[in-house]
Amino acid sequence: MRLQRAGVFLVLASAAFATQAANIDFNLGSNAAAVDFSTNLTDSGLVGDLGYLHHTDRVDVLDAGLALNGNASPVGSPLIFNVGAKAFFISPKNVNENGLAIGVGANFRYTWPTYNRFAIGGELYYAPSIVSFRNTDRYLQAGVRAAYQVLRNADLYVGYRYVSAAFGGSSNITLDSSLMVGMSLTF
Repeated sequence: MRLQRAGVFLVLASAAFATQAANIDFNLGSNAAAVDFSTNLTDSGLVGDLGYLHHTDRVDVLDAGLALNGNASPVGSPLIFNVGAKAFFISPKNVNENGLAIGVGANFRYTWPTYNRFAIGGELYYAPSIVSFRNTDRYLQAGVRAAYQVLRNADLYVGYRYVSAAFGGSSNITLDSSLMVGMSLTF
């Protein structure tokens, strides 16, 4: 219940940053929902990110991150990368103790140059045992998506998300494995 309140706080706190160029992303799976807010912190590409994932039977995950965002090659490239780190607060429903992890990773978006309404994207964040604390031994979050731009500042997408972790010396536990539909709004 505490993490659900934190998720509501996350959404409200993100409104405070709305004066900057920002993006809010909502997605739903059969048993999971997620919201992610990101905003430009500097003109040189530093991006701040807050996120919340709720799975009805398995986990609540709250994350905060910093990353550098930019073109993978000269300006105007259809390939945009975001490379950085996120801190994850993990509250599994079948394990007694919450965990913390600091993951490094990246995400990308490729927009087709000849038909710029279609894009594909993905993300990967990994925290090995050296940067996993309390009851967490490791953490992995990955996803892919295919998007269609319905408005200049709005995408609809379908995708797949996979989240796993190990707790207290156990083997990996799948915390979320969902097909999802979502929308991404830039303002």
